Amino acid sequence: MKVDIRKEAPSRAVLEVELPPEAVSQGMERALAQLNRRVEIPGFRRGKAPKTLLERYVGKEAIHEEAVKLLVPDAYSQAIRESGVHPIAQPEIQVQSFEEGKPLRFVATVDLVPDVMLGDSKTIRVDRTAVVVTDADIDAAIEDLRARHAHLESLGDQAAASGDYVLVRITEVSGSVDRFLAGKEYLVEVGGGTYPAEFESGLMGAVAGHRGTVTLASGATVTYEVIDVKRRRLPDLTDEFARTAAGVETVHALREMLRDRTQREAQQRAQQEDEQKAVDALLAGATIELPGSLVDHEVQHLVADLAESLSRRGITMERYLQVQEKTEDQLRTELRPAAEKRLRTQLALDELARLEGLQPSQEEMDREVENVARGLQQDLARVREWLAQNGRLDVVIATLRRRKALSYLLQSARRDPVETSGGHAERSREGEQG
Repeated sequence: MKVDIRKEAPSRAVLEVELPPEAVSQGMERALAQLNRRVEIPGFRRGKAPKTLLERYVGKEAIHEEAVKLLVPDAYSQAIRESGVHPIAQPEIQVQSFEEGKPLRFVATVDLVPDVMLGDSKTIRVDRTAVVVTDADIDAAIEDLRARHAHLESLGDQAAASGDYVLVRITEVSGSVDRFLAGKEYLVEVGGGTYPAEFESGLMGAVAGHRGTVTLASGATVTYEVIDVKRRRLPDLTDEFARTAAGVETVHALREMLRDRTQREAQQRAQQEDEQKAVDALLAGATIELPGSLVDHEVQHLVADLAESLSRRGITMERYLQVQEKTEDQLRTELRPAAEKRLRTQLALDELARLEGLQPSQEEMDREVENVARGLQQDLARVREWLAQNGRLDVVIATLRRRKALSYLLQSARRDPVETSGGHAERSREGEQG
């Protein structure tokens, strides 16, 4: 077999493949045998018809088509092995010539794993994000906890204000309205942004027993009756509230618990910010040409992730697109930059891991598989078998390798602020000045 390869772009290759006549003849024989087992010819059992009769019965074109199906995939796989390229997608194959007694020629065009050229990652410097938690942050956390334990109280004959909740019964709907059905009751927060703005603003100042009609932006009208007006009441900040809401004995203990939690969350956010700064610096010095097919595939992943997230909230993708007033093509266009950045990040970290010889240990892999099993609430042995059989173990390894690369990059790049005697902050690293 003869293989000629050329690069059309850094991440796209064209393979011109030629199979010798003897390989073509063998393919024809295999094709005839395959067809003989599938085709029923009157007077003969399957697989027993003479070849000459079979050729007349199915025609040369069908035999050639079957031979191509048998020959080309195997020849393409062999050509890939011989050429040493690394495809990332299925090839586009065009058969150029196929005649009995002559070579079979075809051209395969395929996108490749992109070449990645990194800059000097060891020169990257990232100022560590300061973690500061104040008493005001703890006060805000307590207010958030009180808000989550609030209850609604009827206001009687008081008028609804912004932030109040109005229980309405829809009596009539005219026109196309997705959010309301006649005869149904709805609890609407005034100014909450959950329902059409025209409807929510129309409830400002409403009292129990009020009847009204609102015209929406679409031109549809909604007629309603106010059943009740409610206001959210926050619980008093007492030791009893601390016990009920958080399982601690005193308000002081509640503040300390929330301080610890807020500190951990702030540290996590700071870590993520530092990681993103390091990755952005790595990408700024990298050269990566992404094939369009790879970006398309990643966009599809992002769409699927969004659909799954929406589904968990009881929202369909169709409904989401309606609310956002966009088509699926527009959504894909919007997601494309995020897909490109995610791919560039993965490829850059993969290359950094390769250059630095970073690989997850067996202990790290075992721990990650245990985490997967715990998340899926499945037996560990079954999850390990499922990962191996479905080729997903490679995904786990790749994820861990990228984490190690990111940790290595951040450890190399981070620098802490150091206060000088003059009160100005200097940035330094051990053994060098930044």
